[in-house]
This record gives sequence, C-alpha cells and structure tokens, in this order.
Amino acid sequence: MQVGSVKNMSNDSGKTAAQKRKKPYKKYAFCLLIVAIPLIGFLVFNGFPIIVSFISMFCDMKYNQLDTLTWNNFAHFQRLFSDVTILQSLKVTLIIASAQFVSLFIAIVIAAFLSQNVKGSRIFQTLFFVPYICSTVAVTIMWSQVFGTKGALNAIFGTNINWLNNMENPYTLTIAIFISIIWQAPGYGIVMYCSAFKAISPSLYEAASLDGANAFQKFKHITLPGISSITFFLILAGILAGFTTFEAAQVMAPIDWTGYAGPENAGLTWMYYIYREGVQFSNMGYASVMSWLMFIVLMIPSAFLVRKRILAEK
Repeated sequence: MQVGSVKNMSNDSGKTAAQKRKKPYKKYAFCLLIVAIPLIGFLVFNGFPIIVSFISMFCDMKYNQLDTLTWNNFAHFQRLFSDVTILQSLKVTLIIASAQFVSLFIAIVIAAFLSQNVKGSRIFQTLFFVPYICSTVAVTIMWSQVFGTKGALNAIFGTNINWLNNMENPYTLTIAIFISIIWQAPGYGIVMYCSAFKAISPSLYEAASLDGANAFQKFKHITLPGISSITFFLILAGILAGFTTFEAAQVMAPIDWTGYAGPENAGLTWMYYIYREGVQFSNMGYASVMSWLMFIVLMIPSAFLVRKRILAEK
C-alpha cells in the first residue's frame, strides 16, 4: 500500500508540475494574441501604403491610380537634388520646429514654480493643459484672427497689416505659426515635469542644503538629473512634432492658385509640401521620396539621442 501510494503521489506531482509548466505558456500565448491585434491592424492599414509609397518613388502615376504605375528612371530623385522649394520648406520647418524647444523651456520654468507647493497648483496645471487638448485647427483659427487685418494685433498697435500675407516681410507668417505652437505646446510638458519633480526625493535637497548648496546648484545637480528621462522623451517628441507640423501651416497659409503657401512660401513646412505634391498636385511619387527622406532625417538624430542616452545610463 505504501509503494502504491508513493507511485500515485509521484504521478500526481508529475501531472501538477506539467500543468504548472503549461499555464505560463497559455498566458504568454494570450498576451501575444492581445499584442498581435494592433500589430495586425497596423500591417493591414499601414503596411500596404508603406509598400506602395516605396514602389511609387521609382514610378510615375496618373492621378494616383495604382494601375498607371510606370518606371520613370529615377526622375523623382533627380528632381529632389534640384528642388529649391524643398530647401525653403526645410528652412520654414526648422524655424517652426524650434518652437518645441522654446515650449520645453517654458514648461520647465512653469513646472518648477508649480512644484513649490503653490496654492492652487493643480488648478494652474489644468489651465495650462487646456490649450494642449484643444484642436490644433481651432487654436490656429483663433490665432489667424489675432494676426488678421482686423485682428487684435493691429488693434493694439494701430496698424492695418495682414500679418499672414505680408508681402514686405513674408516671414511674419512663419512667426505667427511659431507663436501659435508656443501657446499650445507647453501644457503637456508642464504636466510631465510636475510629476517628475514630485518623484525626486526631498532628502536629496535637504542633504544639499546641509552641504551649503544654493538654489542653482540644487537645480543643476539634483533636479536636472532627476528629470533627465522626461526631458529625453520630450525632446524626441518635440523633434517629431516640429518636423511634422501640418495643421497650423495649412490653416494659416492655404495654398492659392499659384501653388504658394503664403508669400514666398513662408508657411510651407516640409509636411505641408508633401501634402501639396501628393494630394493637391497628384504627384504621389515625388511626395513619397520626400516622405522617406523625412524618415531618414528624423531617424538619424533620434538614433543618436537614444544611443547617447543608453551610454549615459551605463
């Protein structure tokens, strides 16, 4: 009886161990299935357009119809190296993209002030976050009214200038887009930085005070390293948002019958130029070339920053 009971116990323990080994695999399979759902959606709805955009770089299409694809002997690439407009769009994009870094600086300053146990800081965080969640189109329309001929800016200075279509100084249009982004963008960074400041241990500041450190030294040696991960994320997000600016430029600088986005293309961002070529002018092949070029341009600084971050953490 004892031998039989021992065998039964060993069989039961063996089955239990096998069942225990199977359970994690079932969990892993379920997790993979959940992860695969958005991945399949991405491949279905984005994978095919990516393949088409790659093929269309080397072909011509009539009215963006796939059945009209014809080999063009790298004509789009030849145009790219002689295109002056893309340099203009890159210049405008760099100016507008710098607004993201100005917004980042504003976010740090405001978040540092709100983290000092200011009365009503939660209310101020909410108020600063409201512009960020507002529609970019609605915000841009509001600023278009401010910079219009009968807008608030002319009322304040007593002028009669259309700042969005100023032939004497075309880049007032670029500055208008720049200001609209600065007004809207800091809200997200403020909320992120407020959370990051709270995660820093107060004991570090107490120890620094005992060592005689002043406010600037505390900020430099404690606060900045403590929020470095959030800063890294916001820099990458800012670069991406700056280079893909589209809605603000489209609303403030609608393309006229000449194909210009404002005087001297002062409102033509890189993404707007891709939209103009691919959608309005039905030249999807050249738009695809510029899209893949933007991907490479964004990938290089992103990979550099990620690599630098990884090395710094080692």
